[in-house]
Amino acid sequence: MRALYTAATGMTANQIKVENIANNIANNSTTGFKKVRENFEDLVYQSVGGKGASGDAMQLGSGTRLAGLSRDFRNGDTLMSSSPTAMLIDGPGFFVVESPSGETFYTRDGNFRTDAEGNLTTQNGYRVAPGIQIPPGGTLTMGPDGSLGADVPTASGSESVSLGTLELALFPNPEALQAAGGNLFRGTSAAGDVTRASPQEEGAGTVLQYATEGSNVDVAEELIAMITAQRGYELSSKVIQAADEMLQTAAGLRR
Repeated sequence: MRALYTAATGMTANQIKVENIANNIANNSTTGFKKVRENFEDLVYQSVGGKGASGDAMQLGSGTRLAGLSRDFRNGDTLMSSSPTAMLIDGPGFFVVESPSGETFYTRDGNFRTDAEGNLTTQNGYRVAPGIQIPPGGTLTMGPDGSLGADVPTASGSESVSLGTLELALFPNPEALQAAGGNLFRGTSAAGDVTRASPQEEGAGTVLQYATEGSNVDVAEELIAMITAQRGYELSSKVIQAADEMLQTAAGLRR
């Protein structure tokens, strides 16, 4: 019976939805996390019986399936920080970071730190482009245009040292970026060619110091979606039960 398969696709779809919601909720406190949404599509239709009132063949659907996942890149909440290496992007840009192996990644997580050599890095030790090294004892400073410097203590007080300009990355289609874990993304051909720019240029946005971007997950919204998916799963299971009982009744007619 077709209803068994059709209802099973509904159960699978709602199971995937709950699994994605679980990941969103789990990352509610992850710095710079962007929630993910499921996109479903209906499956192929089959002609049944004769023609309908419009004169076209009557069509019966065969369920649903996952068409794709889309990431919501709207800004999260602003979280103030006491660390001078904490940064927040107000706009669509991404920080550019480089792994120890030389691979380039992109992130919205500006919760940076310094390593033993004074290099500005992510929490996993990936260096922030274009390579920012803070002198020993220096305190990082940043201008609204992304210009970086450091106040370095001297015998007579302090001295300002220029460290270059922060780089941000822009993509024509950021939703197509590939999540790499660790709050990092990889560029893809579907995301388009990357454009590197300084803050306040090319529409990359501005960067604020002493702040980071929180997750953009709305817990209340996720809970509502979870309840909806749970009810949809239960209803699909009841359809399977009803179809199974109908098959048993039909089989019993032979007795």
